[in-house]
Amino acid sequence: MTSAIYLVRHGQSEWNLLRLTQGQTMHPRLTELGRAQAGSAAELIVADLAGQACPRIVSSDLVRAAETAEIIAARLAEAQAEDVRITYDKRLREHALGNLEGQPYEEGWSMADHPDWLDPQVRVGGGETVQEVYERIGSLLTDTQGPVVLVSHGDTIRAAYAWLRRLPVTEGSGVHITNGAVLRADEVRWLEPRT
Repeated sequence: MTSAIYLVRHGQSEWNLLRLTQGQTMHPRLTELGRAQAGSAAELIVADLAGQACPRIVSSDLVRAAETAEIIAARLAEAQAEDVRITYDKRLREHALGNLEGQPYEEGWSMADHPDWLDPQVRVGGGETVQEVYERIGSLLTDTQGPVVLVSHGDTIRAAYAWLRRLPVTEGSGVHITNGAVLRADEVRWLEPRT
């Protein structure tokens, strides 16, 4: 259990609700639902830890992820009666989407018909390539030892999922990752809500 590495997608943000492409836009905050989703993710982690301690969280520095990390840290600290340290790592940031950031989802999705949309070397919107996202999250995962919670973003977690399964980055593109989803990265399995 001491090797547990949890990868969590941030809760719903204001821009998720408005259907605006976020990428690495810093400021969108969590909605009320997003805060609840972060709390639910924390409960899944506490249950999976089964009494084990997890003293640290590493988060993307983007506000929606940082707020999610704070909620999870508070719940972990309560469950284990000790403080949880939060640090930030830019390798956990979302896929940089250049000039698509701030635009409605539909504008980005209209590019899905473009033959290069999933080409790992294409800079979508002039931002990063999906291969760059794959390499940076792979670098972080290589450097990471548990127990730890990593708080990140949808595209980055898709790339991590492919990396963990030793698949090309394009193999993670179809994985649906809801806000607040928790991947037990060291076992490559999704945590499901417990009833």
